[in-house]
Amino acid sequence: MTELRRTNMSVAAAWTAVALAIGGALMLYPIGAPALNCAFVIVKILMVSGLLVYIFSGKPRVGFVLWAVASVFAVVMTAIKWGSEMSPTTWDVFLYLGSMVVDLGMPALVHHLSKSKA
Repeated sequence: MTELRRTNMSVAAAWTAVALAIGGALMLYPIGAPALNCAFVIVKILMVSGLLVYIFSGKPRVGFVLWAVASVFAVVMTAIKWGSEMSPTTWDVFLYLGSMVVDLGMPALVHHLSKSKA
């Protein structure tokens, strides 16, 4: 399996993703039922933890994989919140779509900016 090598650009993008994950969590919380709220908080903690492992660890692939998997679950949680809205406003739709794009796009960007070594 190839190992990811951090670059200055990938670390800068990862720090941006930390800020976006925290900001997104603050804008999207609460999701709904208490159990969903707890799951959402756990997913966001895993996302930020994965990013910090990516940035600071000697094995950035572990942090990247944790972050990427948590990001997929964050998209599911956002879809659940969106689906529970009776009549979302334009702002809500923009927020949900933007969150999903960021949650899927930032891992792709960081992976692209990372250098793989065999």
